[in-house]
Amino acid sequence: MKLWKKLLISGVVAFAAVALVACGNSKNSSSSKELTIGYWKGSDTENAAFDKLVKQFEKDNGVTVKTKVYTDITTQLPTDLSAGTAPDAFYIDSSYFPYLQSQGVLNDLSGVVNKDDFYPTIAKAFESDGKLYAAPKDVSTLAIYVNKDIFAKAGIDESSIPKSYEDFIQWAPSAQAKIDAAYGPGKVYLMNVNADLNRQWQFLSAGDQNPITSDGKSDLSNPTILKNMQTVVDMFNTGAVATPQQVGAGDEGAAFGNGKYAMALTGNWNYQVFKTQYKGLNFDVIPNMTYQGKEMTMQYTVGWGEYKDTKAKDLADKWIQFVTGKDGMTTWTNGVGTLATRPDVANNSTFLKENPMLQVHQDAIKNAVAWQDGVNVTTVANSYGNYITNVFKKGATADDLKSAMQKADTEANSKISK
Repeated sequence: MKLWKKLLISGVVAFAAVALVACGNSKNSSSSKELTIGYWKGSDTENAAFDKLVKQFEKDNGVTVKTKVYTDITTQLPTDLSAGTAPDAFYIDSSYFPYLQSQGVLNDLSGVVNKDDFYPTIAKAFESDGKLYAAPKDVSTLAIYVNKDIFAKAGIDESSIPKSYEDFIQWAPSAQAKIDAAYGPGKVYLMNVNADLNRQWQFLSAGDQNPITSDGKSDLSNPTILKNMQTVVDMFNTGAVATPQQVGAGDEGAAFGNGKYAMALTGNWNYQVFKTQYKGLNFDVIPNMTYQGKEMTMQYTVGWGEYKDTKAKDLADKWIQFVTGKDGMTTWTNGVGTLATRPDVANNSTFLKENPMLQVHQDAIKNAVAWQDGVNVTTVANSYGNYITNVFKKGATADDLKSAMQKADTEANSKISK
């Protein structure tokens, strides 16, 4: 569920020139006994659950399933699509879906699966003109993890954590002062703020703002968006937040696990990491804070799409129905520990019952916003990342923020225009 991190690195523009639609339409074969599926490998636990699904499908249908592993699907899949050698079905990250859909390489799955079986906020990420072009297989959301031991040592009552980011800015200085008194200045920060566009999306898009215009241009320096983003700058000016890189960590999960943060806004993908790799870590999970009076958090979801020119459509349909159906998704989510995209699976999840803190992540789906905004989101995200770190520090001003976002817009729009 962490492909979105890779998508921020490799831009859509880099392969926009690739002609994705293969010449001619191959006839579908209803008698095919072989199915090829494309995916990217995850952890050992994920791989074991995936193999279990493949073996069950082969047994139930008397067919052979061939797998194609992508190490960088955003560059490798377009090549296969152009050559007409793409898998019959493959993973699609929600942020990558608009690009694939714009190229006309996906089959409409509206008659294959029922979109009403999935959470509306998740199904919407794979819809176009009312049609569903990918079936959501799992999802991750953001929530706040609280290190109970750091709070106890610093004498901070966990119940004092504000419900809104606006109140957080007022509360953070006193909370950080208590942490500094307990651990020493600069040793432990109250909370992380990551320098990634997808992590600030709830701020940038507040008040129905769109950081990317309807014609695909970067609009980060829009006055209203700048006003929204000032909230994040104000968080840094409290001296209580820092990026993972500023505390010497590769990501917020490692930093939280090693005691660099008292609180961490992170995804459920880190829950098992904290349980297995940081066994002494004593933590709680609480909902993300609100902004401008609205409950909101991010969701990162992956679905199964179907190649338009597949020669094994019947089998591809059955595969997608199986892995995103009630039984298949139950096998996957219980085996891997990811969140279900179907309410009927989530409501009967063994994994959730055994790990009740994850219910916070599951409940967040109803207000979660998909990491997605047209075909240029990766380009805009990369440019944003190139300049936002200049203002993610104590002492940054509104003028500093405006200058950084204007530079990001200029860089992104130059790349988009090409």
